[in-house]
Amino acid sequence: MIRTLIVAAVLATSAGAADASSRTMVGKWDCIARDGKHLAIAMLLDYRQSGHFYHLANVAAGDRRGRLDASIALRGRWFRDHGKLKETIKTSRLRSIAMNGADISKTPFGRQMARTMPRQMSGPSDTSVTRVKFLARDKVELRSGRMTATCTRR
Repeated sequence: MIRTLIVAAVLATSAGAADASSRTMVGKWDCIARDGKHLAIAMLLDYRQSGHFYHLANVAAGDRRGRLDASIALRGRWFRDHGKLKETIKTSRLRSIAMNGADISKTPFGRQMARTMPRQMSGPSDTSVTRVKFLARDKVELRSGRMTATCTRR
């Protein structure tokens, strides 16, 4: 009888630990976010156990007058605080930028965007707070301001 209770307790504890570990952000995530009809972002988010993150964001913005495509790399530190994800960006850089399919990285406008766009991605502060909602073991919803991203673990 006692042995059965010990085995049951160990199994219950293991099940709880497995559930908690499955709700971690550690790993690589493919995310899609939209803000209305004119802005879409596809992201690869890589959260490391060490507390570092590496993100790559591909941004597409446009309307009937034209389209802007940009690729931005971000690095920094992260941690989870209950249902919130806190990220502090250490570096951000524009990897590429195109207007209507043409590379504009060497133009004055492209150089200005290279200086300002990474900062716009991170917002007014180097630290961002995002609400995290696990939809399934390998699927999460990230919400920050007006933007909501749906992410799937790789």
